[in-house]
Amino acid sequence: MEMKTVKLPENDNLIVWEDRFAIGIPVIDGEHKRLVGLCNKLYKAIMSSKSSGRKDAVRVALKECADYVRTHFSNEEKLMQVCGYKNFETHKRTHAEFTKKVLEKCQNFENETFASSLEFVKFLYDWILSHIAHTDTLYVGDLKAYLGKK
Repeated sequence: MEMKTVKLPENDNLIVWEDRFAIGIPVIDGEHKRLVGLCNKLYKAIMSSKSSGRKDAVRVALKECADYVRTHFSNEEKLMQVCGYKNFETHKRTHAEFTKKVLEKCQNFENETFASSLEFVKFLYDWILSHIAHTDTLYVGDLKAYLGKK
């Protein structure tokens, strides 16, 4: 699935949810949509901070994103475990690495510049969409098979 980063004007969404991002598991699709929304909120806060010089909204959005990432990954990992997904440990490590980067950004927030914040949000964009569009699709078959047996 091809996705491209585009330069966006202030106050536009970084990511526009499209049906093709759905993996077909409603609870996970809903969580993915929320994650996209939080990434957009962070992007808007960063763009707004460029002109205002205020980082309060960025700090709040970043913390909200970090908190929700942990919640979503926990929910997703429980589903992978219950359905016996064979690559669970690898997927879980991917989640842990991503979470670590987000938490590091939260801890080092005061040292961030506008440019480094924008780089981070681009990283989020690329990671979230590639993870949803590719990595998460790998466990869907196992989960649907498990759910079909119930």
